[in-house]
Amino acid sequence: MKPYIILISTFLLAACGPQRGRLRIKGEYDNLPQADLLLYSPDGGISTVDTLHVVKGKFTYETPVDDNSESYTWVILYPNFHTLTFVARSGSDVRIKGDALSLGNEEVKGADSLVHKTETRVPSPLAVGKKLPKSDIVKQTKGKWLLISFWANWKHGSSMVTYYTQQALQQYPDSLQALTYNLDVSPQKTSENVTDTLKWKTYCDYKGWSGPLLSKYGIRNIPFYILVDPKGKIAAMGGDYNRDIKSAMQKIGGVK
Repeated sequence: MKPYIILISTFLLAACGPQRGRLRIKGEYDNLPQADLLLYSPDGGISTVDTLHVVKGKFTYETPVDDNSESYTWVILYPNFHTLTFVARSGSDVRIKGDALSLGNEEVKGADSLVHKTETRVPSPLAVGKKLPKSDIVKQTKGKWLLISFWANWKHGSSMVTYYTQQALQQYPDSLQALTYNLDVSPQKTSENVTDTLKWKTYCDYKGWSGPLLSKYGIRNIPFYILVDPKGKIAAMGGDYNRDIKSAMQKIGGVK
């Protein structure tokens, strides 16, 4: 076969859809000229959080996927924290068409199935002065303050959580304990490799925004900090440590 025929054949195959072992996702949106969307797969389709760059209302994304009969769940996270979830496997050519003013009504073609999620936004149960809702994940030692911090490697700037937590514990070693909650979805992208050097509890279930504590507390952005007093009441909270948390730390005794 002549070289130019091979090239044409290859081009036609590529135009028809991705080869086995790959997944292609194309998106087209009205009222969304430019944005960065996050894509992850909670059951292992990809091992990292990838970014979908929307330019002039469109994006094209392609990634290697295990070439087998298994379908994977894919989650697209929009800037307003709405999620689009679908199931697709190797060789799929997924097309998404939607309107940024009406997210939740996207048209999805080429996926094995679309995961419909009825989401009712409820007011956050968190408020300064209120009791922190109980959770099996959050364990507070009697008589101590607790600093809870939410972060992820894929969110720019949120890695400062480790620095601020270490700084706070050094300042109040006898009165404060801490928990950092990691939203990464890949074991290779979490803080597990440094937990041996940390002096506080870390938690990661690789579920990203689907983690149970995020839903329970109504956390919709990271980084996010919650300072809890020894009586279990929220003393301060917010996304900026220096603005929202640091001044409230003065209420903690035992400064060295």
